[in-house]
Amino acid sequence: MTDCSSQCAHSGLTCRDLTERVSEYLDDNISILTKVRIGLHLASCTHCRTYVQQIDLVSSALSCLPNLYPPPMNRLRLQQQFATRYSN
Repeated sequence: MTDCSSQCAHSGLTCRDLTERVSEYLDDNISILTKVRIGLHLASCTHCRTYVQQIDLVSSALSCLPNLYPPPMNRLRLQQQFATRYSN
């Protein structure tokens, strides 16, 4: 995604700034000021608008999938493997 200087002038956010905050934006876990700044950026940046729509679509599709959890023994074994692998 390219940064467009015109977006920075209007919102103070670059395209990169927006992509780093898109999940928080879609989950409504950001301050009102940041939300306004993102809205201003989206109003003038077609690429970011498309990106946010795509992320929202993927998020919505994933939320429709059933929650599948491994059986307790498999979960314990996975936790142990994870702990061993990432404890360094």
